[in-house]
Amino acid sequence: MKSSTIALLASLTLLASSSVFAQTDARLKTWLSLQDTDSKFSERSRTLGVNSAVLNAIGDNAVVFRRGPVDARTTYERINPEQAQRATLESRANYIEFSRAGDLGLTAGPYRHTVGAGEDQRRTYGHFITIYRQFAGEWRLMADMVVRVPGVLSLDVNPQISETEKAIAESAPAEIAAKNTLESLVAAEDLFIRAINFRGGRRAILRYGLDTQRVYVPGMAPGIGSESGSMAYGAFLDEHMDMSLLTHQPGGAYMAESGDVGYTYGTMMAEGSNFSTNYLRFWRFTASGEWKIAVEVLNPF
Repeated sequence: MKSSTIALLASLTLLASSSVFAQTDARLKTWLSLQDTDSKFSERSRTLGVNSAVLNAIGDNAVVFRRGPVDARTTYERINPEQAQRATLESRANYIEFSRAGDLGLTAGPYRHTVGAGEDQRRTYGHFITIYRQFAGEWRLMADMVVRVPGVLSLDVNPQISETEKAIAESAPAEIAAKNTLESLVAAEDLFIRAINFRGGRRAILRYGLDTQRVYVPGMAPGIGSESGSMAYGAFLDEHMDMSLLTHQPGGAYMAESGDVGYTYGTMMAEGSNFSTNYLRFWRFTASGEWKIAVEVLNPF
C-alpha cells in the first residue's frame, strides 16, 4: 500500500513537471516567433521601404493612427511611390508580450526613420508599439503606433524573456481568464477614463495599471513599472488636460481566445481645449479579477 502511494505521488509529480515544461516550451515558442516576426519586418522596412513592409505585414482591418485610427492598407496604398522610396525605417524590439493562447501579441522598441539623403536627409527617433494577431499560423500586424522623442536612440537592444514572464506572472489563472468577455474589457476602459477625470492621469494609471506597466508618451523615455509609468503619464496627460474633463471615442477592441489579454484603441479629447490624442492599450486580466493596463501609448494630433 505504501509503495503504491509513493508510486502514485511520483507519477503525479512527474505529470505536473511535464505540464510546467510544456507550458514553458509553448511560451518560448510564441516569444521566439514574435521576435522573428519583428526582425523580419524590420529587415524588410530597411531594405524594401516602409510601405512595402507594412503592406506585406498587415491583416484585414488593421489600423494605424493619424488624426484618429485609420485603415492601414488604404493609408499606405495612397502614399506616393516616389515619396515612399525616399523613406527608410530601422527598428528593433526590446519588449515582447503575448496571450496564453498565443493568438495575440505585442512588440515594442526604438526606431529610426530617415527621409532623403545627403544634405536633405532628415532623421527622427522614437518608440514603436505594434499589435499582432495570429491568422492561420502567421502573425499579422493589426495596430501600430509610434511616439517621437528628441535626440538619438540606440538600436542596439534586445528583448528579454524574463521581462515578459514578469507581466505573465500578473495574469489570472487560465480557468478564471477563460470566462472573460469582450464586454468586460470595454467596461474596464470606461472605468479607466472615469478614473482619469476623478483622480487625474497619474493616480488613474497607478490604480488600473500592472506593476510591470509600460507607458509611452511623446518626448519621454518609456515609463517602466508602476512608479515610473504613473509619473510619466501624469506629467504628460495631466498637464495637457489642464483641469478639463476627458472624453473618449472608442475605435476598436479585441480579446484573445484565452481571455487573459486584449487591446483597445481610439481617441481621447479634453473638453474646452484643443488637446486630442490617439491611444493604444494592451490589457492583461489579473489574479484580482480585474483588467489592468500592461502597455499604454499616447500619440497626440
